[in-house]
Amino acid sequence: MFESIEEAINYWKEELSYVEDAKLVDYVGGYPVVEFTIQEACHDLVKDKKKFPRIVRSSEMEGGIEVGVSTCFYQTASLEWNPPIMKICGYPEVINRILKKVM
Repeated sequence: MFESIEEAINYWKEELSYVEDAKLVDYVGGYPVVEFTIQEACHDLVKDKKKFPRIVRSSEMEGGIEVGVSTCFYQTASLEWNPPIMKICGYPEVINRILKKVM
């Protein structure tokens, strides 16, 4: 589990090879919105946008279980993909799961 959103952003920048840059851009409903710049070579690896709702929902459920709140993360996350920028809103553990599933 991440201690803060800053710790999570540093983790994503250092550990995920397909992320060129990550930064906190806003908060929506109290949840951070993180903007990722995805390497051009990896754009084809991003799953079809039709699968985004299912990816987001399953990530909310799994992230909620990880932090111990179970279903309370219903409709708290979102995912936007406009190459090369990917914006993800949600709890850091949920964002982390979305990143792993969407690529």
